[in-house]
Amino acid sequence: MSSARISKTAAKVATNIRRELASESNLRVLEALPAFQADEHLPKKLRRLLDRLDAAEHDKPLRKMLRRS
Repeated sequence: MSSARISKTAAKVATNIRRELASESNLRVLEALPAFQADEHLPKKLRRLLDRLDAAEHDKPLRKMLRRS
């Protein structure tokens, strides 16, 4: 298989993975997982930064952010 064909295949796989990660059902599942939830005992500064990140993500849906990657 030529390197150009491999690169094209890899790009398609990456696009499909991004699409799946950004699906509504997958986002709901990921948000419910404990690994994706912040610890209650975080320092105040880190908690504020995470809150700002959450606010920014709500302004720009994850689906749009993943497409730019």
